[in-house]
Amino acid sequence: MTTKTIARQLVSTAALAVCASASAQSNVTLYGTVDAGLTYTSNQQVTNADGSVSSGHNFAFSGGNLVPSRFGLLGVEDLGGGLQAKFNVENSFYTGTGSLVQGGALFNRQAWVGLAHEQFGTLSFGRQYDSYSDFLGPYVSSNSWATLYGSHIGDVDNLNEAFNFNNAIKYTSPDWNGFSVGGTYSLGGVAGDFGQRRGYSLAAAYTRLPVSISAGYLNLHNPLDAALGGANGYIGDFACSNPSALYCQLQNAEALKAYGAGASYAIGPATIALTYTHSLLEHSQYFADSANPQGRNIAFDSGEVNLTYAATPFLQLGLAYIYNNAKPDGGSSTRFHQVNLGANYALSKRTALYGVAIMQKAVGAGLGVDPATGGPANYAQIPNLPNSNSDRQLSVTLGIRHNF
Repeated sequence: MTTKTIARQLVSTAALAVCASASAQSNVTLYGTVDAGLTYTSNQQVTNADGSVSSGHNFAFSGGNLVPSRFGLLGVEDLGGGLQAKFNVENSFYTGTGSLVQGGALFNRQAWVGLAHEQFGTLSFGRQYDSYSDFLGPYVSSNSWATLYGSHIGDVDNLNEAFNFNNAIKYTSPDWNGFSVGGTYSLGGVAGDFGQRRGYSLAAAYTRLPVSISAGYLNLHNPLDAALGGANGYIGDFACSNPSALYCQLQNAEALKAYGAGASYAIGPATIALTYTHSLLEHSQYFADSANPQGRNIAFDSGEVNLTYAATPFLQLGLAYIYNNAKPDGGSSTRFHQVNLGANYALSKRTALYGVAIMQKAVGAGLGVDPATGGPANYAQIPNLPNSNSDRQLSVTLGIRHNF
C-alpha cells in the first residue's frame, strides 16, 4: 500500500468521523408534497383575435391544488440548555411542467435561519410567512380541504398565503398555557426610502381544545413588488393572463392593510370555524386613469363559515360559505358569494384522493370591465382561475396528493 493511498484513507476516515459527530448533534429532514389533478371550469372568458370576447368550458391539468407541490429541507441543531439552531429552505413548483414558481426563484416559499428556545420562543431571519397568516390561516377551508381555488376573493387577505415576507425578522412565542403571540417585520431594503417595501404583522391566539381564537393585523407597502414577484413574476391570485377583463392590477397598490379574527370549536368528529377579515388596498392601479393616475382605495370585507366532518378515520367531508364584499372609494359594492364543497379520502398516512367543487356568484355594481364597452361588468372569478364571462362560475377538481 502506497503512502498516498494510506493518506487518502486517513482523510476519508477523518471526514466520516466528522460527519458522524455532526449527525449526532443535528439533523436535516428532506420533506415535500406532490399534488396533481384535473380541473373543470365552466364559462371561462376568452378574448378573441378581433378583440371580441366569448366563453367556454375548460378541462385543465392542475397541480398544487390541495397542498402546494413543494420540497424543502428543515434543519435542527441542539445547542444545549433548551436552545436550538434551525433553518428551513422550501421551494414550490408546477407539477405539470416541473418549472419553479415566481420567476424561477429557487426557494420561493421559505429561506430562513434562526434560534429557538423552549421557554423564550423562536427568532428567525429570511424569507418567511408572516405571523398574521400563520395565526389566522388554519381557520379557512382553503388551507384544509377546499384547495387554493377555495380561498377568499383573490386571497387579498393572504390567509391562503399568496405571498411571503422578504428580508424578514420574525418572532413566535412558545405556548403560555394556551396563549401565544407572533410578530414579523420585513425591511424594505430600498436606499433613501425606508418604507417603500416595508411590511409588518402582529397576531395572537388562545387555544384550549375544543376552542381556538386568533386575531391579527398586517401592513405591507407596495405588495406587488415587495412580495408578489413584481410585474414579471406575479403569482398573486388575481390572475393577469387576460388583462383586458380580469382584476389584474388590484394588488398593484401603494399599500395593503388588513386585520381579522378567527375562531373554531370542535364537537366530536366535527369542527366549525369562523373568520372575518377587512383588507384595504391603498391607491390601487386597477382604478388609475388620466384623471386619477394614483388610482383609488378599495376595501374588501370577507367572512367565512366552514364545517369539517370526519365521517370515518379515512374520509373527511367539508362545506364552507364565503361572503366577499368589495367597495372602491366613491363607488358601489360588488359582492362575491362562494360555496366550497369537498371530500378527502386517505389511502394511507401519506397519500390521499380528493374532490372539491367551488361555486361563485357575483352581484352588485360590478368590479370587472367589459372589454367591448369599457363599462363595469359583474364577472365571477374563482381564485387562481381565469374569470367568467358572466356573474357565475363553477369549478370541480379531482386529484391526488402524496407527502414525503
